[in-house]
Amino acid sequence: MSGSHLPGEMVRPAIQLHTLRTLDEPLTQTLHRVADTIYEGVEFAGLGDESPSTIATTLESTGLDPVGAHVGLDALETDYESTIAAYEALGCERIVVPSYGADEFSSDTISEAADRLSVLTDRLADDGFETLYHNHAYEFSRYDDTIAYDALVTQTDDRLGLEFDTGLARYGGVDPSTYLERYADRCSLVHLTDTIPESDATLHVDLGEGVVALDACVDAAADADWLIHENGLTSNPSATLESSATCIETLLNTV
Repeated sequence: MSGSHLPGEMVRPAIQLHTLRTLDEPLTQTLHRVADTIYEGVEFAGLGDESPSTIATTLESTGLDPVGAHVGLDALETDYESTIAAYEALGCERIVVPSYGADEFSSDTISEAADRLSVLTDRLADDGFETLYHNHAYEFSRYDDTIAYDALVTQTDDRLGLEFDTGLARYGGVDPSTYLERYADRCSLVHLTDTIPESDATLHVDLGEGVVALDACVDAAADADWLIHENGLTSNPSATLESSATCIETLLNTV
């Protein structure tokens, strides 16, 4: 798969473009902005008003890799062909389900969620895509003495990758570095995020402003392909872009 690193190579930095969605500029301009930092790739959350061909041209000119795309499960099931065609045109080979409904993570419904994700994984694999699941915080609730996230992983095939979000996991009450080590073989993408587990307003904060042990997470994510930053709650996306790039560069050079 394009973008995968060989053994011994360092995990590469990328940014989830949802972080920059409030910038008043075309997506292509945002891509140029990202390319001026240490980030080597971008993860999409929609394509805005730009055509896939225009975005593909911009990716080529900037040298940014299309790391993956967040696409809702409902959209994948109801508008599958056009959705994958758009990302295929970008050379994007990873589709990430960004979350599942919180009410699905109970003893009565988690098997259904696992089955639904497994069916999607098989279908996307037939079309040359890797499927990953991105956690929120609620997957780390317990039922029957089992953490829901662990039950989901156990009930899905290894072909379903995990895009582990460190901040949301910490918000959910678990140690993210422990989970990254536990499921390292399924985490080709890692969301390096920070949090303050007090309210929804601090679900994501800028790197270094929360309680996540970022250095431990980066160390645990050493075998991943991409380390992706996201802060969907930032009020200053330009500043977040710059500060996160600086933080990740420091972490990658010291861990």
